[in-house]
Amino acid sequence: MRDTKYLYAVSRVKALENNLLSKNTVDRMLEASTPEEALKILGETDYGNFFGEVEEVYDFEKALDQSLKFTYKVLEDSTRDPRFSLLSKLRYDFHNLKVLLKEKYLEEDYNYILSSMGSIDLDVLKKAVEDKDLGGFDPHIKDAFDRAVMDFELNGDPQRIDVLLDQGLYSALRDMVADMDDSYLTLMLQTEIDLLNINIFIRVRKMGRNAKFLETVLVDGGTLDRSFFMDAMGEPVSSFADKLSASRYSRLAVEGIQSWIDTGSSTVLEKLSDDFLLNMAKKGKYAAFGILPIIGYLKAKENEVRIVRMVMVGKINGIPADNLRERLRDVYV
Repeated sequence: MRDTKYLYAVSRVKALENNLLSKNTVDRMLEASTPEEALKILGETDYGNFFGEVEEVYDFEKALDQSLKFTYKVLEDSTRDPRFSLLSKLRYDFHNLKVLLKEKYLEEDYNYILSSMGSIDLDVLKKAVEDKDLGGFDPHIKDAFDRAVMDFELNGDPQRIDVLLDQGLYSALRDMVADMDDSYLTLMLQTEIDLLNINIFIRVRKMGRNAKFLETVLVDGGTLDRSFFMDAMGEPVSSFADKLSASRYSRLAVEGIQSWIDTGSSTVLEKLSDDFLLNMAKKGKYAAFGILPIIGYLKAKENEVRIVRMVMVGKINGIPADNLRERLRDVYV
């Protein structure tokens, strides 16, 4: 039976897909001789509609933020369901919590990496963190915050703030996705958790930490259960890659983990992980009903923003086009 509940929303995102950046446009930006030229090319696209506050090349982030905010509003208005945009906004809320807690405890200024893209107003969140009272927020946010505060005041380890808030974020996302009751959306979140845990496993091994530490930092809810990772702690990383190569993550094992072993860099693995998720989202291009086209477009837009950011930052810092191209994620269209 066709799910026509979101028919209007699907028609909106199908129209908006036509405005997504093509590979040709990204290539033109990469080959631009200056960051100003790259920004000019971006201004010729749909992003030009959001250039109102862009006065110089360093302001490009303002256009990206406005474009994403427009996307979230379209999804909220057309679906009449805030959960679609919350799937993304919650990530910014938890990111901001990490930043504000580290500011509070490390007494350093991290305001420059705070995001205005979350569901919680920054001034409201700042006051709540300062007062250590998040009682009026989503229970997942309050619980993760309380645990992170208690843990830091006991152990003084700022890395644990990231771990506990990431676990809180994915707990919130799991509950939200379960409530939305879509099997493919569930699989996408499970896959994202698998990829996160693969990266966590490799980082833990590179750090020389033990199995007890790994057990505290893994995120629940993936298709690969904890034992998959815990059992591999006593084996060489290459054996873990062999084990993973028998799963649907074989390319990550063969190329991504091997690259990390050879170079000590996670760049290839992270790129392959993002492309894996985007390829799942691309199924939305071919669906005409239900949640998948909406989620596909949302993931495509967020991926596109990451690409533009990488290109612009690279251009500003004088990174050669070929070097940038190696790091860029795939495009949706």
